[in-house]
Amino acid sequence: MATFEINGKEYDLKITFAAVKRLNSAFEGGSYELIGRAIQGDFEAFPIIIHAALLHTGENFTLKDIEEAIEELFKKQAITFDDIQKISNAVVTESFFFKPTVDKLMAQNPEMKEAYEQLMA
Repeated sequence: MATFEINGKEYDLKITFAAVKRLNSAFEGGSYELIGRAIQGDFEAFPIIIHAALLHTGENFTLKDIEEAIEELFKKQAITFDDIQKISNAVVTESFFFKPTVDKLMAQNPEMKEAYEQLMA
C-alpha cells in the first residue's frame, strides 16, 4: 500500500467511494483520463490523486496542503518522477476499483502493457 507523509505523519493512501467521486470529477475525461494520467505519472494529477486518497483519514486536508507537502519534498529532493509514477499507479491503476479496467486496456494493447511493466519494475 502506498503512503504519503504530511505534517510529519505518514498516512496510507486508499481508494474509497469518496475518493473515486473526487477523482472522477477532477478530470474532463473521467476515470479513463485519470488512468492515463496515473500511468504517465502526470505531475498535475499527482496532488489530486493524493488528496483523494487521503479523504479516508478524516483529516480534511486541502489540495493546497497537499501541494505544499509536495513542494517541501521537492525542496528536500525527497521525491522523484519515479516516486510520483509509482505512487499514482499504486493508488489508481493497481487499486481494486480501477484494476479490472486497466487489465482490459492492457490486454487490448500489449505494447502499452510491456511499457507499463517496465516502468513499474
